[in-house]
Amino acid sequence: MLLWKKCCRQLFDVEVALVKQRTIKRKKEMKTWSRRLPAKYRSAVRFTCVGIFGTLLQYGIYYLFLEIFRRTIPDSNTMASVAFTIGFYLEMIVNYFLTSYYTFHTHPSWKNAGGFVFGRVMNYIVQVCILNVLLWLSMSEEWAGIAAIVLAGILNYFVLLPFFRAKKKE
Repeated sequence: MLLWKKCCRQLFDVEVALVKQRTIKRKKEMKTWSRRLPAKYRSAVRFTCVGIFGTLLQYGIYYLFLEIFRRTIPDSNTMASVAFTIGFYLEMIVNYFLTSYYTFHTHPSWKNAGGFVFGRVMNYIVQVCILNVLLWLSMSEEWAGIAAIVLAGILNYFVLLPFFRAKKKE
């Protein structure tokens, strides 16, 4: 019985070591995948990744509140804008930190926070305008929300870029 326990323990230790090696290898691969790109494209690719995550988060929150409002308040056109706003602001908080740390490799500061809020306010205005135009054109609330987020997100990258660029050292 003691020999059996010893063999099992050794097999377990070997398996744990293999899992650690695979995990370390994956982390290294994930850490370097964007470094394989030309430098001028790296932030755009990272911005796209953060944007996709932010879009899914914002849309998920929007859809959740849209369903809550549909069940409690019958005027869904007004509630679509309210649900959209709630999703937008919750996603904006998460997106700021991801944009600072991951996309542009900077630390949060008043300068980039101001630029981020400015860009996001402009983005919000564009999103709500697109949302309401699409609702007016009789697009479903579900599709109008996602279309508004995606179209405005493309514009947002170019608005935020100057605020997060690191100063070149001379």
